[in-house]
Amino acid sequence: MKSLLNIALLIGMIGLGISGADAQVITHKDPSADFSKFRTFAWVEPDIRTNNPLYNNELVSKKIQTDVDQALLSKGLSIDTSQPDLLLRFHTNAEKETTRGFSYGGAFPMIGYTRIGRFIVPYNMGYWGGGYSSPYTYTEGTLVIDAIDAKTNKLVWQGSISSAINNQKLDRQIEKGVAKIMKKYPVS
Repeated sequence: MKSLLNIALLIGMIGLGISGADAQVITHKDPSADFSKFRTFAWVEPDIRTNNPLYNNELVSKKIQTDVDQALLSKGLSIDTSQPDLLLRFHTNAEKETTRGFSYGGAFPMIGYTRIGRFIVPYNMGYWGGGYSSPYTYTEGTLVIDAIDAKTNKLVWQGSISSAINNQKLDRQIEKGVAKIMKKYPVS
């Protein structure tokens, strides 16, 4: 029973480590930018760095843009495709990553002895205690959102997030990731 509980705990720890629950948002802001003058925005062509059609498609791009639009509209900005104050662009990247699993239990080496000629020498017989480590492959996704001053064509703000991608929950991950990033967008 105890080993079953330990296995369940191990699986839970792996799931939490890979799930992206601890995904951190990183933002950069031009300290000289006056964000009170940025009242309108429009989109420019995104930079998508994956050939996988699951992540590089019109539906994913539209989901990201719609979620960013909603966040900025709720902050008082408006869409203006003819004379925008800000140009928005997003970058995505998805690539395979491999990590080592966790070791289970308190494994320690078993040492045996053998006779070689007239000498008795130790040798490693393996490990006892159930210790193991196995590789785990997953897809790491990164989303970066840029806000560019349309008059100067200079980057004034950037927000990014990276986490493991769960294909069954991709739309929800995009929604949560964009919300976390846009929560840190400065509004004067």
